[in-house]
Amino acid sequence: MNTKNILLNLGFAFATFVVVLLFYKNILLTAGILAGIAIIGLVKWKSMRTLKIFIFAGIFGTLAEIVAIKIGIWDYNITGLMSVPLWLFIVWGNAGAFIYQIAKEIKERKIK
Repeated sequence: MNTKNILLNLGFAFATFVVVLLFYKNILLTAGILAGIAIIGLVKWKSMRTLKIFIFAGIFGTLAEIVAIKIGIWDYNITGLMSVPLWLFIVWGNAGAFIYQIAKEIKERKIK
């Protein structure tokens, strides 16, 4: 089993989480750092499927958040476009890519 890939994937998720925790008040800085993390991950994985999952998760995760805000489930104090932070698309995309890559590692390694 190649634990290096799993550790890199976990580092990708952890970095995404930490960047949001530390910099969420600065929308452009957060978006820029998260975009860098996303690019590093997508280049590392070299997978068109992962890119498509990133885009799909980014779009539909953000749309779900917009709907939740519009019907009053929650809101964000610091927002950009459509009542959500601009970096939210990247966070959802990173989450989708991470989940796919971890599932792929588990399947390839037959980890139970």
